[in-house]
Amino acid sequence: MAAFQMPRLSRWLLLFLALPLVRGCEPPDCDRPDCGTCGNACCNMQYVFGTVSPVDLYSRLSQSLSAGGPDQHYQFIGGADFRPHHFATQFMLQGQHMLVNRYNETIYFNIYNAPDASFGTIVQCFSISQMTGTLCDQGQNYKNIAALIKAMGIPFYQNTLRGCATLPMP
Repeated sequence: MAAFQMPRLSRWLLLFLALPLVRGCEPPDCDRPDCGTCGNACCNMQYVFGTVSPVDLYSRLSQSLSAGGPDQHYQFIGGADFRPHHFATQFMLQGQHMLVNRYNETIYFNIYNAPDASFGTIVQCFSISQMTGTLCDQGQNYKNIAALIKAMGIPFYQNTLRGCATLPMP
């Protein structure tokens, strides 16, 4: 029995109609794509804030996530205060970024004092795509983190730890 073949025009029409559903990262901050570094697309960043305490950063990030974040597509999942346990990590947060097309990413934050107190507070952020088989994210995992960090309006230094590498522009 012959396999069903969709007419060429129908294939193009189907692709054209499906494009809005699979639209990727919308600029700005989409210039740091990852293609499966963590088995799925991911981004692991470190931010150093010189003038803000871990308590203040935890408060700002959790409030931003709870309010929907800069694009109203974020959600606060939970947080933990580790100060009573005397760990280097003082706070951890978990959030989610939910796109209209149901592509979700989970974001984790680890907040602690810099080893040298004069450097302030460090936040390690990790975002990973939740859809199985997300090979390339078009920069969405980096954008998830960068949008939240930049929206706080606090000067910072950033360092890429894993995934979402800076790519040379053509």
